[in-house]
Amino acid sequence: MENQKRTRLIVGLLGLLLVVIIGLVAYVYVSSNMKEESYREAVESADKYIAEHNYEDAIISLRRAISIKPEEETLYLKLADAYINVGDEASAQLALNDGIRITGSTQLKDMLARLQGASQMVEIGGADKKKEEQPADIANASPNIGWDASFIQKLGFYTFEDFSRDFGSVVSAEVDSDGFLEIRHNGLDAVFYYRNTDTNDEIVDITRKIPYSTGMPEKVVLGDMSLLFRNFEGAVSLNRLQMLMGERVTPKTMEGQTYIQKELDYILVKLGTDADGNVVSSEGWNEIELLNANKAANKDGQLAGIVLDAVTGNGVNGAEVHFVPTTDGEDKTVTTNADGSFFVQLKADVYEIVIKASGYVEETFAFDIEEGHSYSGEQFIISPELATGSARIVLEWNAEPTDLDSYLEGTTDGGDTIYTNFTHKKASVNGKDIAELDLDDTNGYGPETTTIYDLNGVYEFSVADFLRTGTMSQHGATVKVYLPGKPVETITLNASSGVRDIWNVCVIDHGELRILNSAPATDEFEGENK
Repeated sequence: MENQKRTRLIVGLLGLLLVVIIGLVAYVYVSSNMKEESYREAVESADKYIAEHNYEDAIISLRRAISIKPEEETLYLKLADAYINVGDEASAQLALNDGIRITGSTQLKDMLARLQGASQMVEIGGADKKKEEQPADIANASPNIGWDASFIQKLGFYTFEDFSRDFGSVVSAEVDSDGFLEIRHNGLDAVFYYRNTDTNDEIVDITRKIPYSTGMPEKVVLGDMSLLFRNFEGAVSLNRLQMLMGERVTPKTMEGQTYIQKELDYILVKLGTDADGNVVSSEGWNEIELLNANKAANKDGQLAGIVLDAVTGNGVNGAEVHFVPTTDGEDKTVTTNADGSFFVQLKADVYEIVIKASGYVEETFAFDIEEGHSYSGEQFIISPELATGSARIVLEWNAEPTDLDSYLEGTTDGGDTIYTNFTHKKASVNGKDIAELDLDDTNGYGPETTTIYDLNGVYEFSVADFLRTGTMSQHGATVKVYLPGKPVETITLNASSGVRDIWNVCVIDHGELRILNSAPATDEFEGENK
């Protein structure tokens, strides 16, 4: 009898459990259907409102749809467009930033770039990011323009594997009418053109429609040609381009497109111009032929690098780059070209690289060369010698996030509050310069450099991700601090620090360094953290 009762109890409990499970499954199913139905209704309503030019109600419906499916990039495009139609570009850009943070979409980045180029000021989290307008006086535009030799080296020597590492996963792969496989990466506004040749069928995997890891593109088209330059202000005259190129060039016209061209060491650059040969927009026509593509590599390691001035961002001409292997290999020394670039072939080893140049602080770097591996676009940043009583802070990072910003805030011994950032590049008191943001980089890697001219005060240095991607710790960054009479101090972002968009780096107190390397209490762009 007791066994029968126990059996009935167990059966009853199992039955109850089955009812609960069925109920949960039904609930999940119904909830999922309700969620999908709500999403569909929100999208249909938004499309209807947009067709009626009722953008205010479209915004409400699109935000409801985004709350259900935040991963859908098209919703952010529609939302930004709706905001633009009601005259609220600031909200449009914030919506795009939200979408970029969640989806990483190249389309959203492209639209944001177009919006930023169309307005002089972009408000993000309370901070006004100044964007360069196309100068009205082209003759005086971009007076300090120079080649970005680091990026150009990447184009000249990178393989598909290298581009994927630096610029993210492939977001589209299409074969064009000329037989090129067109590749786009989610971290760079550009199209890369790959194809097999009569002598090399290991460039593109035809069946998978993807380049092999060692395949190199034959040409590249940039969505923003400013990536080729440093200190480019959105336009540049033919006369200034000829000074940059070191030769007289004549505009050519082909198929209705006017352009000038320049062959560098490993690429042929073609830049779209007006009839007079002036570049009038960073988004103009361009084509870059990669002359080094898919050539047989030496089994030694190859390093194509550039030595940069930390203050100007320009290449350092005539710098001596000395390679010392840690084993018994042979030392090598090369000298940089006019643009600061150099190329060297080295046996596999870990090298100490010592760089010397007149007027600069001697710097030492470590670099690991693997057999048969190529390294391109590697930046070695050196600082001009410091004036007495001054200090320098140099920020470097990787391809992502694209725009890290340097912030210096502090108080002088006289009680004056000073700050420098991209909106306020120089801090002065009674006509005396206290600190300056020498270089503001917006295309990844850096350098972004701040100089403190008067160390009689307490100054805190921090870094902010302008696009608020939340990925600073993931991608990494370093800060080098130069103080008078002391070795250079390198601070590497601590991946476990909890840093998302703001990195509190260090404090310089009357010339003494205190390292913070931490996240702020609140990771928001407001108040002292903006």
